[in-house]
Amino acid sequence: MSATKSIHPEEKFKADKMGSRLFKVGLALGGAFLILSIILGASKSDHWRRFLHAYVIGWGFVMSIAVGSLFFVLSHHVARAKWGIVLRRLAEFMSLTIPFLGIVGLGFLIPVLAGNQNLYFWTEPTLHNETHPLWHHMHHKATWLSPWFFAVRYVVYFALFSGLAIYFARKSFAMDEAKDEAEAFKIWDHLRVASGPAIVVFALTTVFFATDLFMTFSPTWYSTIYAVNWFAGAMLATYCTLALLGRTLQQYGKLQHSITVEHYHDIGKYMFGWTFFWIYTAFSQFMLQWYGNMPEETVFYNYRMFSEWKWISLAVLFGQWAFPYLCLVTRWTKRILPLLMFFAVWQLVFHWVDLYWNIMPNAEWTVVGGHQMGPLAGVPEKHQIGFHAVDVTLLLAMVGLFIAGLGRVMKGNLMPVKDPKLGEALAFENY
Repeated sequence: MSATKSIHPEEKFKADKMGSRLFKVGLALGGAFLILSIILGASKSDHWRRFLHAYVIGWGFVMSIAVGSLFFVLSHHVARAKWGIVLRRLAEFMSLTIPFLGIVGLGFLIPVLAGNQNLYFWTEPTLHNETHPLWHHMHHKATWLSPWFFAVRYVVYFALFSGLAIYFARKSFAMDEAKDEAEAFKIWDHLRVASGPAIVVFALTTVFFATDLFMTFSPTWYSTIYAVNWFAGAMLATYCTLALLGRTLQQYGKLQHSITVEHYHDIGKYMFGWTFFWIYTAFSQFMLQWYGNMPEETVFYNYRMFSEWKWISLAVLFGQWAFPYLCLVTRWTKRILPLLMFFAVWQLVFHWVDLYWNIMPNAEWTVVGGHQMGPLAGVPEKHQIGFHAVDVTLLLAMVGLFIAGLGRVMKGNLMPVKDPKLGEALAFENY
């Protein structure tokens, strides 16, 4: 029989006013930096192209954490995992920010629908002219890559993500109100069964979501593993955020006896594991495309290896993978909490750098032979990073809005207090 523990009699597991505090702080932070970003964006002479790309990067950063949190919930139910039960409610809260982030995403979707052609190159009207050099690449994608059909798919993605997040969270909240253990176990078993098909829906939605929202920035390039790599980064960011959120709550007196160094140790294991999976998918994409040496595939790396972007490429390689991978391989790095928190912050920073590296090179469009050829065109050596303050202010704005959304839904218990397996989670130990 597995060891079990009861909730510590002095444990504080109620959200109380924590949610409202996070909401106020996040809203103030997000609002202030969003206004500053708009001012900075207005000072640029590129018709808001830089602003919109930076907006998507910052939004994609927090959206990846919300989507990753949903997978944390689903995977723990389907695997009947016990160690993470004390963290599952925090992941449920983060997944419930998805509907709010869907509204925040209208900040770039509405301009696209309104006819702004500075974000996605496939909105460029000359691409639909047979005289354009890229017409043979794009004409068969014209229906799929049209603003209104893009918007319809956006709504579908968020309907599916939000529906899954709300359904599983509400069932989990209902477990807290169960009259007896039998009722709680019935809900627990229902969630286990429902999580199977839910993961299939989640997987398909994530593939199309990442492909549509991020890979189509360069519509003539393609990769069948791009969405998987995006998902790997999202899961890495999710575990880092769980570590920081759990530790922050403990600093304010919450869950001090429930989340132990043993749980942080497992979070560290997953940080290490997802770091490995991220580099595995990243290298798989690079190796296959570079070895194949097909111009329509290698163009992605050509402009990131033979221009100023090579420095960001090296930063991603060593910052997102090599340094944390070598450090997190040890047991003690995961059990010394200040050190683990350092790596959680470190990898969140480089998760943003990775997204920046994926998206921002597409903000520089080039005219060749009188035709607008869009991103990744012309001489690679002439492509510059062109870093701007709005890149950071919009990231901070999105983080602030994510915190506000998190605070808005953070109510009631901070862990599922009547989960049938909670006792085993509280007694969890690493060996």
